[in-house]
Amino acid sequence: MRAPTIAHRYARALLDIGVERKNFEQLGRELDRVVGLYDSTDLAELFRNPKFDAEARKKVLTELLRRLMVSPICRNFLHLLVDRNRITYLPDIVEAYHDLADEHAGRLRARVAVAHRLSEPEVARLRTVLQKVTGRQVVVEQEEDPSILGGVITRIGGQIYDGSVRAELDALRSRLKQIR
Repeated sequence: MRAPTIAHRYARALLDIGVERKNFEQLGRELDRVVGLYDSTDLAELFRNPKFDAEARKKVLTELLRRLMVSPICRNFLHLLVDRNRITYLPDIVEAYHDLADEHAGRLRARVAVAHRLSEPEVARLRTVLQKVTGRQVVVEQEEDPSILGGVITRIGGQIYDGSVRAELDALRSRLKQIR
């Protein structure tokens, strides 16, 4: 089975539980904390290493989750992933979970590439513009990309809006070549 299919199935199952218990937003935040630690440490390597059996992995995971203070639902879900040898899909599952949770809540996620991080007032202005354009609530996620020089590249709902300085310079270069 392909990773996106697996991730979607597990994310859907957890979201259904979260919706039923009216805590799907909290579960999303808990998953973010876990995957943040998973991505930034050697934890992913531990779960990929065949030297460690499921019980050893669960011990490490239990201690980690105790420190992160996640709910029993999240803890049980992550133990299930270890039991079924699916914990390596965690980043994909969390991404799928957020996509499904956004869909359920009527939100759109805008991934914004900028040369330098936007200030909170700039993010708020961008969010307001995107909400007017889409007619839906928008969550803005920033990523820095110095190669765009300035401006903003926004990916939202399958659309890409390129307002970068690099794109403007490329367009100007193209027009100048046509004039020659």
